[in-house]
This record gives sequence, structure tokens and C-alpha cells, in this order.
Amino acid sequence: MKKQTFIQGTLIVIIVGMIVKILGLFNRMLISRLLTDEGVGIYQMVMPTYLLLITLAQLGFPVAISKLISENNINQKHQNRAIVLNAVKISIINSAILIIILLLTAKFLSIHLLNDKRTYLPLLALIIFIPLVSFTSILRGYLQGYSNMSIPSYSQLVEQIIRIISCVVLIILLLPISVEMAVVGVVISLSIGELSSLVYMLYKIKNKRPWSTFLFHRNKETIDDNLTKDILSISIPTTGSRLIGSIAHFFEPIIFSLALVSIGYSNLEVTTTYGQITGYTMNLLLVPSFFSFALSQPLIPTISEAYAQRNQVKISHYFNLSVFLSFIIGLLFTVIVSLYPKELMKLFFNTTEGTRFLTYMAPLFLIYYFQQPITSTLHAINKTKHAVMSTLIGSFIKLSLIYILTSRTAINVHGLTIAIIVSIYFVTLYDYYLLCKNIKVNYNLRTIIHCILLGTFTIILGLLFKKVNLPVYLSILLLSLTYIGILQALNIGDFQKIKGQLFNRPHNK
Repeated sequence: MKKQTFIQGTLIVIIVGMIVKILGLFNRMLISRLLTDEGVGIYQMVMPTYLLLITLAQLGFPVAISKLISENNINQKHQNRAIVLNAVKISIINSAILIIILLLTAKFLSIHLLNDKRTYLPLLALIIFIPLVSFTSILRGYLQGYSNMSIPSYSQLVEQIIRIISCVVLIILLLPISVEMAVVGVVISLSIGELSSLVYMLYKIKNKRPWSTFLFHRNKETIDDNLTKDILSISIPTTGSRLIGSIAHFFEPIIFSLALVSIGYSNLEVTTTYGQITGYTMNLLLVPSFFSFALSQPLIPTISEAYAQRNQVKISHYFNLSVFLSFIIGLLFTVIVSLYPKELMKLFFNTTEGTRFLTYMAPLFLIYYFQQPITSTLHAINKTKHAVMSTLIGSFIKLSLIYILTSRTAINVHGLTIAIIVSIYFVTLYDYYLLCKNIKVNYNLRTIIHCILLGTFTIILGLLFKKVNLPVYLSILLLSLTYIGILQALNIGDFQKIKGQLFNRPHNK
């Protein structure tokens, strides 16, 4: 199985991921144009159920399988196909349960909770999607466990292209029947896209080893209860962490609304302000987290492998590398957003609403970009339950502070932003504390000083550009080029060595 280096894997995930995101945006534009407002409304009402089913159907398989495969490549305790087949067994049972629950609750959900019976058939159409997304997540974890990031990434690209084509075709075919059926077509296109991704990965794996060997050559170790427990011990806490985040996000606007109404705000003011914070400010601040997420995918199998070898030096190296890469991307973005908040709001959302929150949140938000590498490392060293606990406590702190602070007249709407920042700092610092208790984290004082000086110089240069009224986009371009040039010239964080890893050829397995 072909492997990539950590840097190569990250770059593949970033580049392909950006293309997939652009195609996803294009798909949403097509849906909004073809479905009409009525159809889009029905579709959006089904989306929360769709997102919940993804979390429950995947059951944390990408993290669990990736970690177990990478560890097993070192320990050789089991055959890797045994890990996959045990995961498939869990997946079949889990998918069957979710399908039965959806069949029993779809009508109640559509009529009494969503208050629109036209969502019933689109909800039922999600039944096909459940097992497909579950099996796909297992294969992605299997490939990532071999440090092969290209096949899972390209499979997402295939999925998005097929989804767009099938979506347009089904809307054109079904819209003359009814808007409801057109929405069913859009939901079915999700399953068609997922199926194409699954077929692509199966085809690529088949080229690496015969299916007769992979699936049908059995021995007594193939289905192993201990392996099942190992998978669930990682996958269930991972799923729990995502569910906690989803539940907290569900209650967030409710508590925010109650607090503001209690001090005299109208419902319109509450809705408008919440939209500014979450729809504009937070969406802009979360842009660099895409890169942190891309780093986390090759990070888990890499550190899991090092952890199985008890190689503390390798663990520390890759953890520091992922934090450094997250930091230099986040630092440049933070400086640019802090210097040009109104201009970037106008560029991304064609409005300046939310700028008042962005100006003070941007510098404080820098620590958030460390959170994904820290959490991924905890998963890799068997501390998933600890990460779940910090998420639970952080969510409780956030929801509590939202009401306590927002209901104070002097703080009002800023209570939400303060609560978000405090929660981020708690989760990140607590996870980092847990990490330091379990692995040795080495610091390079020279790199830290250089990064501080780099950030300071970039801010000063940006202020100078503003003073001479240099066009905004030209200023951002020059700042970015100067920033990268200094990284290269001073070799901050062994930047030249990191670049060199793009062209290294790792060993194949």
C-alpha cells in the first residue's frame, strides 16, 4: 500500500479538500436555483437529521480504524482485514438499528417536529444513505491507517462530482412531479455520491490485493470480540464528543435568545445579532481550521504508529510539527483579519455586519487553531475519553456563561462571544495539560522567539501599508509573500526541511 509522508498527506488533503469545498458550494448554488425557495426550505429542514445520521452512522470509524491499523502495522497482533471485518460487523448492526429508528420516527418527525409532512419522503430517502456512509468511513480509516491520504481524498472528489451530476438530473426529472419529489431526488443524490466514493475506494484497494484473500480467506481470528471492544472503545467516545458538540450547538441559540429577551431585546434583534456572530464572524474565523483538520488526518496514524513503537521522540516531533504548521497559518490569517476586518467581511459576505465582534475575537481566536492537533494526538495515544470529558465540561461552561453574561445589561450580546472564547481556551489548555501528562513535549525557544518577531513584523508592515493607503488586496498579497519569504529566509521551524518532505519518497507497505 503506497504511503505518503506526513507533509505530503497533509498537502493532498488540503488541495483536494479545497476543490471539494468549491464544488460543494457550486452544488448548493445549483440546488438553490433549481429547487425554488419552497424546495430549498424543505431540503434545509431535512439537513439537521442528515448531519445527525452521519455522526451516528460513522460511529467514529475513521479515527478508530486508522489508529488500530497504524498500530497493528507495528505490533502485528492481528491481521488488518480482521480489524476491517470486525468494524463491518459493528457497522451492519449499527446501520440496522438506525434504519429501524428512522422508519419508526420519520412520520412523527415530519408532522410534529418539523411541522411539514412534505419532509416525510425525503427523510425516508436517507435510509439508503446510512449503511453507505458507514462502510465508506471504515474504508477511509483503513486507508488512512496505511498513511495513504490520496485515495480517501480523491474518493471525496469523485463523490462530489457524481453527486452534482445526479442531483441536477434527478431534480430535472422529478420537479415536474412535485417539489417534494425533487427534494427526494436531491437526498438520493447524496447516496449516489457516497456509493461512487465507496466503489472508487474498493476498486483502488482491489488493485493492491485480491478480494479473495482479503474477504474470503478466513481463520478463527477474523471475527474477534476483543477487536470489537477495541474498535468501540475508540469509536463510541469519538462519536460522543461530536454529539456533545451538536447538542451544545442546539441549545446555544435558545439560551442566547432567553437571556437577551430577559433584558428587553426583541426577537428580531436576537435573531439578527445571532446571525451576525455565528453566520459571519465565526464562519470567517473558522477558515484556517480547514488546514488544522487537514493536518489531523495524517497525524492520527502517524502518532499512533509512533505510540505503538513507544517512540517518544517521534511523537513529540510530529505533534510539534502539526502545531507549528497550524500556528503559522493561523498567525498570518489572524494578522490579516485584525488589520482588515471590514474589508474581509465585505469580500466574503458582502456586508460589514459582525465586524464589531470580529475586531476583538480575531486575536483571541488564535489558540483555537491548536485545538485540532492536540485533540488528534490525544486520540492517537488512547486518551479519547479524556478529550470527550474536556468537550463536555467546555460545552457546559459555554452554555452557562452565555446566560450569565448575556443577561447582564452591561455585557448583553457580547456574552455569547466571551462564552465561546472562554470555552475554547478551557478545552484547548485542558487538553494540552492532559497531553503533557502523557507525552514529553519539547520546545524550541528559538522557533518561539522567531514566530513572535515574525508576527510583530507582519503587523507593523500591515499598519504601514494601511498608512500609505495601499489597496487592500495588494496589501494582503504583499503581506503573505513577505511572511512566507521570512519563514524561508530564517528557516523558522525548519521550514526548508518541511518543504523538502514534499518530495521525499516514503517506504511502501
